[in-house]
Amino acid sequence: MLCSTIFRKILRINCRSYIVTTTHTMAPTNPSKGKKLKLVSRRLDDILSVHDGIVKSDSDKREYRGLQLNNGLKIMLISDPKTDKSAASMDVNVGSLSDPKELEGLAHFCEHMLFLGTEKYPDEDEYSKFLSQHAGNSNAYTSDDHTNYYFDVGHKHLKEILDRFSQFFICPLFDASCTDREMNAVHSEHEKNVMSDGWRLQRLDKATANPNHPYSQFGTGNKETLDSEPKKKDICVRDELLKFHDSMYSANIMALAVLGRESLDELTDMVTPMFSSIKNKQLTVETYT
Repeated sequence: MLCSTIFRKILRINCRSYIVTTTHTMAPTNPSKGKKLKLVSRRLDDILSVHDGIVKSDSDKREYRGLQLNNGLKIMLISDPKTDKSAASMDVNVGSLSDPKELEGLAHFCEHMLFLGTEKYPDEDEYSKFLSQHAGNSNAYTSDDHTNYYFDVGHKHLKEILDRFSQFFICPLFDASCTDREMNAVHSEHEKNVMSDGWRLQRLDKATANPNHPYSQFGTGNKETLDSEPKKKDICVRDELLKFHDSMYSANIMALAVLGRESLDELTDMVTPMFSSIKNKQLTVETYT
């Protein structure tokens, strides 16, 4: 899981500041000149900018490239011909602070549901089954203002799993048949957390916060906040889930990191068509004070 751990640290940076950071450490490739753009010429229509020459340690033998697609998605590609595992992580700059007040835990619930089938791969076990069959692992987490999804897999199978992974952000099903089960999973996670001192301190911190600030809300969620209370108010949680994903998940507030044995040019040609279909809803990330 080392690769995924690295990616979580890379993508924990705020998605809004990623391009600002890269302009200090990358030299943008000129799309109209030379050898550089020839390498990605087949996908130029989908690429806004290419950034090579990333500053790195002299002892780091990996090769890096930054991309920004026309839909606003920011991508870090990492080529390591000796890696045993390929890996990827997608960070979405939205988290539990964006939960509706009447549906605490909705962002976390969305994270759980995103794994369970897409229009292209409707089998709810497709993603997890493929990973388990090819030496892979995956996980995700929801924080206050970020949601992060990540996996690693045997290096020969990066392309297949990336295609499945990309569909989470393009056409998830949010199948109604999975709703109750995943709600129970969220509730079980909450029950497990209750005995954690760190979690209790966090709840104490939130309880003493300004009650009108979203930080005071219950970010994990449980059956009470996601089931019984919404039913009393005639709120359909699945409908609200669809609205949340449609309104809050946008390419321009996402950042992706991908590592594989493939060359940077091969990774570019692999990743670009898979993720260029994520919609850019021109969202502005909310700031909290």
